[in-house]
Amino acid sequence: MKNFVRLLLCLSLSVFAVARAVSPAKALSKTAKTAQKKETGQKADAKTLLHDAKKATAAMIKNARSDTALDPKRPKNKPFWKSVHLVAKNLKTAETGLASKSNDFFKGIADAREAEEQLKVDWQLTDSKNKKVIDNGKKLGHALAILRTDFSKEAERKKKGGDLTAQEKAQFEKIKGQQKDLLAKIKKLEGEAKKDKALEKGLAELKKQANHILKEPATVDAYIATLYLLDVQIGLIRGYEYYVDKDWRADWVVLENIEKTYETNYTEWETSVSYDWNEVNTSVDIYEGEDVDVTESVSEAEINSEDSYAENESFDMSEAEEDEVAAEEDTDEEVASNEEDSMEDASDDKGEDVSDDDGGDDAGDDSGGDDSGDDGGD
Repeated sequence: MKNFVRLLLCLSLSVFAVARAVSPAKALSKTAKTAQKKETGQKADAKTLLHDAKKATAAMIKNARSDTALDPKRPKNKPFWKSVHLVAKNLKTAETGLASKSNDFFKGIADAREAEEQLKVDWQLTDSKNKKVIDNGKKLGHALAILRTDFSKEAERKKKGGDLTAQEKAQFEKIKGQQKDLLAKIKKLEGEAKKDKALEKGLAELKKQANHILKEPATVDAYIATLYLLDVQIGLIRGYEYYVDKDWRADWVVLENIEKTYETNYTEWETSVSYDWNEVNTSVDIYEGEDVDVTESVSEAEINSEDSYAENESFDMSEAEEDEVAAEEDTDEEVASNEEDSMEDASDDKGEDVSDDDGGDDAGDDSGGDDSGDDGGD
């Protein structure tokens, strides 16, 4: 069952665009097929996967820097580069944490996962068709998804099983309360985003996720699946910030404040859960569709060099540049329909919102905080 969940997460988190919303029936059907994927015979432990993630990031940066169309000084490319900066920074934190066996390892991986999700959204703003950047971004996503779902305190808690603790139940209820607040804010934003197809798509995905979380049962499996899903949700909120027009940007900040509150609460849980550090030395199976190997030549010196570039280069945006990017995105049809160049997996349709529990009947209600209704996504 652990491998089943990981397969869902790896596939759902490996693409450079927000996958279209699907009904729960379709998601379950697709994830059932995913569970039948074959092992490749490859295995990797935490240290190996972390190096794979760093190598994929370096290859992505190397190819992007050699592409003049992805010049980091162009305003529409800056959100992508800012996301790359966050990925590199958080991988470095994770590497330090793994060496010292501290919570920095878990924080670094979780934050890198959020940044990688943000990167997928911001990539769409570039209108780039650079296949090498996309391919390496996909491998980065695979490596991070496996690290997150096999070498985390969540994975350890899931393995332990049993009932939710009083603290976990309270935390789950807090999360659901935050999701209700999120739905209320999204309802207001939907009216303002009617002329922005790409942003509408993002809001629909956030709405779908929030409604699903509200229906999750009070079980360990559902709780852990929700924590993984929140990585995605936080990344989407941060990524779509650059799509928001100046006149209602203040409304979007409210969404970001909701996710900041969640992160504060999550830290309380994470610091209270123990971890057996022997687990990081355990090699896990790599399945078909989870390719993490970078095929092009990238030396250790290049990994360090590209990492240093991403960390130290300035990708700051002025308010005028933010306004320019948001205004240009409104009329850029490629941003909303750039699925072909997102390298979306054929079997990928957002399987991350399916926990191991059958009790979480997701009716897919998109009407708001209400727990009933039919699915808004097709």
